[in-house]
Amino acid sequence: MNTPVSIDCFDTRSNNTLFIPSASDKHKTRPEITGFLYDLGKKADQMKNSAQIIAAFASMIVITGTDLMAQDAFDATDQRAYSIPNADAPELAALGPHKVGVTELTFTDPARPDIVAAMAGKPPVGQRDVPVTLWYPADANTKGDGAIYTGRINFRPGTRPEGVPETYRFQGMAVEGASPAGDQTYPLIVLSHGYGNWATFLSYLGENLASKGFVVASIEHNDLPYTDLASFNLSFGNTILNRSRDQRLTIEKLIELAASNDPVGALINPQSIGLVGYSMGGFGAMTSAGAGYIHTSPSLSPIPEAMLAGILADENYVAPHPALKAVVAIAPWGATPENRAWNQDAVANISLPLLFIAGDHDDVSDFDGGIKWLFGAATGSDRHMLVFENGRHSIGGNPEPPFADDYFDLTDWFNEPVWRRDRVVGINQHFITAFMNQYLKDDTEAATFLNVAPVRSSEGEWPIRAGGYTGGTYSSGDQDGKPYWKGFQRRWALGLQMHKAKPE
Repeated sequence: MNTPVSIDCFDTRSNNTLFIPSASDKHKTRPEITGFLYDLGKKADQMKNSAQIIAAFASMIVITGTDLMAQDAFDATDQRAYSIPNADAPELAALGPHKVGVTELTFTDPARPDIVAAMAGKPPVGQRDVPVTLWYPADANTKGDGAIYTGRINFRPGTRPEGVPETYRFQGMAVEGASPAGDQTYPLIVLSHGYGNWATFLSYLGENLASKGFVVASIEHNDLPYTDLASFNLSFGNTILNRSRDQRLTIEKLIELAASNDPVGALINPQSIGLVGYSMGGFGAMTSAGAGYIHTSPSLSPIPEAMLAGILADENYVAPHPALKAVVAIAPWGATPENRAWNQDAVANISLPLLFIAGDHDDVSDFDGGIKWLFGAATGSDRHMLVFENGRHSIGGNPEPPFADDYFDLTDWFNEPVWRRDRVVGINQHFITAFMNQYLKDDTEAATFLNVAPVRSSEGEWPIRAGGYTGGTYSSGDQDGKPYWKGFQRRWALGLQMHKAKPE
């Protein structure tokens, strides 16, 4: 066990925003813009008429205007926080009663297997730092602007259009460094992103769940960049080695933090922990839940067996932490027959409750041969599988920023061919809230939002008189004796399936 190497306030706003400042916004403005406005103000004081002022403004905008326009085009802070659900979201997507704070921690594993060092002929074990973004219930009197997060603009090597930066900024609702609520302890949920994503790519879940009385830690896995096939293989191998280990390290370190005098750590209930993994995060989550990898898998066989100690399905496998109570796997990678990372016995070893979320046309993780196989093989688990009909793989992260509409590669990365991403976000918030409430808070009513009927939501019935209208009323699950998915509005429970299976 090791102590965190740092616990720092998360602050990405300083000197980055582009708003013309009011007195209260002054601290947010980039220095060159502040200077520009100050110089313009001085000139205006010295000039006698509006024509002179306009001319001065025009002459100065030549210097700064190009930079301003380039930055504005890739600024998504005009969108509201993704954690705030739309009106069409199902019932449990709604924000909870808590204000939300956000901070950053960094945890260190001093002796992590290092495939990059090994390939370079260096010692194959080294230090790995794991940054974590932590959202938490904040003091009821918390005030302040929502955090501004930084995301990545990912293009395949050599295809980035001229003028497109590597990062963008988007809006959150959590207040940086806010005082913790401090009135009780709350269950902990760990979030683990997909390959090439980043910690705040799951802010739609992190902030939303924190408002409902969870402490939520989103891991920054720092997947290695790549430029060609060789560097991709190294990067992906590094990801395979580290996903589950990063998850386990984060759980252990946050349990340590809960036992310390740290005010945010004091919020954590160390006996009630959930894990949510998307794509490669789901790959790691399956092993963190109890399914050790098999070294004969084509995905793992190139990695020296010694580097996989503790995460292979053998006598050295490290069992899940006893405080881990529930796992959500969104579009989990690694089960397609060509590169299956587990055998059936390994998956059957999982005894924790599981919620799978998948698109039935996922061609990255392979719905039929991969995700459905996992659901069927997890015979030791009380499990659910939510299916987005006509959904592909991009069902786990934040919605797309506006500029993604101008680039197909970004649309393909963020978006779905059929589903509105903001709609997917609301549905995920609803079902993950129900799942975590049931298993981390012992909320028996939450199960009624998961055990919906019929299996295909489109076959539900909600009778209504001619000319009637139900507005935004949520279904109770039984509408005049007819089953209709609980928590959904009439006409809006379409295109989904919910499959259920008990331990065998």
